[in-house]
Amino acid sequence: MTPSARPVLVFDVLGTLVDQAGSLAAEVGEAAASDEAAARTVVTTWLARVAERERDVVDGRRAFASSHDLDREVLAGLAADGDLPAGAVEPLATAAERLRPWPDAAAGVERLARDFTVLGLSNASHRTLRALRDGAGLGWHRAISAEDAGTYKPASGLYAAAVAAAAGPADGSDDVVPVMVAAHAWDLRAAAAAGMRTAYVPRPDGDAPRDDDAFDLHAADLADLHARLMAGEPSPPVS
Repeated sequence: MTPSARPVLVFDVLGTLVDQAGSLAAEVGEAAASDEAAARTVVTTWLARVAERERDVVDGRRAFASSHDLDREVLAGLAADGDLPAGAVEPLATAAERLRPWPDAAAGVERLARDFTVLGLSNASHRTLRALRDGAGLGWHRAISAEDAGTYKPASGLYAAAVAAAAGPADGSDDVVPVMVAAHAWDLRAAAAAGMRTAYVPRPDGDAPRDDDAFDLHAADLADLHARLMAGEPSPPVS
């Protein structure tokens, strides 16, 4: 970054700050009394069906519905298919509100928030994001939900909402640079297309970069991300 630039960090939440798949598998195992392998299979189907519905919203095939409503809809379908006991639907419908943070997430966000503005940007509903902020100790300054844009990532409207939230004073005295931080390469590609800088942080179950991806910064974890940002990374674009 140039000396006058002020990075605003825009964090993906599900999978980047919290262990979505692992946490849901633990919830399914408890609610359905299933072993880890069976629970993982249910979670894989659950998340894939939610993603299908999100794509339908993005592509205009269905009206927008919040993430907690999509979870309940998919879980009811899994129960109807015999993949879950009917009694598991209600406890699992709020499972996204209890996702566990990655070990470095709470302390990492706290450290970053002391030196930078930190935003959350997620397909999760505000209800879910509030619960994660409080339950997982994720001290971002503000969270932007798919509810704010009426669509889901990777639609450009959601990244535009983050860029608008990151904007500096109207007089242009502050050079604000929004930096999308995610463990999902698809998320970073969409953010880059929307004019954001990009920082990749690897996580289990994330989406690794392809050989042709050119993200601005790669960090091993949130402590490394903080160190690199304080050292002036990512460098300014060549004009």
